Amino acid sequence: MVCFRDIDPAAPHHYLVIPRKHIHSCSSLHRKHIDLVERMAEMGKAVLHDQGFADMNDISMGFHLPPFISVNHLHLHVLAPSSQISRSMIFKFTPRTESFILEQRVREQLKNISPMHHFTTQLRSKKSKHLFE
Repeated sequence: MVCFRDIDPAAPHHYLVIPRKHIHSCSSLHRKHIDLVERMAEMGKAVLHDQGFADMNDISMGFHLPPFISVNHLHLHVLAPSSQISRSMIFKFTPRTESFILEQRVREQLKNISPMHHFTTQLRSKKSKHLFE
């Protein structure tokens, strides 16, 4: 995995954590990717810590959902402090929308799907509002 600063930061600390192996988006994830998502989150927290950010209760980590992705490669947004996300960008990083889902919610959804299905199947099988509550 690699991590670097977002070129258009929405918060004082805005990083992208990206797996080296190509995965299109979070809708391409399968149950087998739970560990990958956890490691991505751990790397994001470690980078925040290394950059001197300590309040892990004021962070937001999540993925954009298709068709709201700008890069066709899975990437975790790590934003801190989440209380200081730019007003002009807040709509892009609000977990109660259909465009952004928190990392923790992705892991929960992946744990609940059968091994042969992927995240898109789970999204289609439930009403969207339940995914983002």
